[in-house]
Amino acid sequence: MKTTNLLLGFALAATIGQPALADYPEKPIEMIVAFAPGGGTDVAARSIAMFMEKHLGNGASIAVINKPGAGGEIGWTALSTAEPDGYTIGMINPPSFVALAVEGKAKYTMDDFQTIGNIVLDPGILVVGKDSPYETLPALVEASKAAPGAIVVGTSGAAGSSEHIGILNLNRSAGTSFTPAFFGSTAPVRQALLGGHIPAATMNLSEALPLVRSGDIRLLGVMSPERSAYLPDAPTFKEQGFDLIVTASRGLAAPAGTPPEMVEKLQMALKAAMEDPEYLKTAQEAEIPLAYLDAPSYRALIDRITDELAETWKVTPWR
Repeated sequence: MKTTNLLLGFALAATIGQPALADYPEKPIEMIVAFAPGGGTDVAARSIAMFMEKHLGNGASIAVINKPGAGGEIGWTALSTAEPDGYTIGMINPPSFVALAVEGKAKYTMDDFQTIGNIVLDPGILVVGKDSPYETLPALVEASKAAPGAIVVGTSGAAGSSEHIGILNLNRSAGTSFTPAFFGSTAPVRQALLGGHIPAATMNLSEALPLVRSGDIRLLGVMSPERSAYLPDAPTFKEQGFDLIVTASRGLAAPAGTPPEMVEKLQMALKAAMEDPEYLKTAQEAEIPLAYLDAPSYRALIDRITDELAETWKVTPWR
């Protein structure tokens, strides 16, 4: 009897202060989105949250919390400093998420985050208004060469966003001198282009599909290795003679130090959601360019982007 009581005492002591995986989550989880509602990141977050709730079980609830500002820095800083208790996760957006750290502006480092997995890889595009005199990408490039600095290209991010770095690399490789204008999120740059306030803009493919299909804007090039299945008639930069690849990631992370058993359950729920036929159908209908990566593979992608951006910063600083 004494032996049995002693063993029970040890077992009880071992569980005191330890989160019970079977009971997790016991309260709503907050998913921080570092951009305003309605953009590609927000749409991806709200879509996946519903299905992660389903696969977490226990009546799980995930509330999407928008914390826009400073090109994502406000939201990502909030994620990095959140209590690592399993009840705060967030969407991260390499390369812009990484660029802030590379340039030394961010209040966080990559070590402040625990990856959960990647959801989306969304290529950048260059678009002009429907009445633009520029019918092709080469025509726009030549116009920029003829009038250095005169052609403004709006970006849906801030300095150091994937679109901005894409413009810098195009300037460096093609001899252009496009002047970037930073709008901070997708909706305002779309409105500026539609209103004729800027001659050209960059954003992610998923954020422009309806306007391209309706003819309200003209797509000059996709910054991906191959044409997109969503717009198979749209040429890539590469096939037009400009070897430029810019792809934005959208994935999930938690604050570093989140209990491993909770991280594992979140990772399992994300993987199950990404394999859920209903989610796949929903994502296809919403034209979300899915590209699942598990936590180690996503971390490897972030590390590679970090190394590449560090090299770009040395050659062409974006601030």
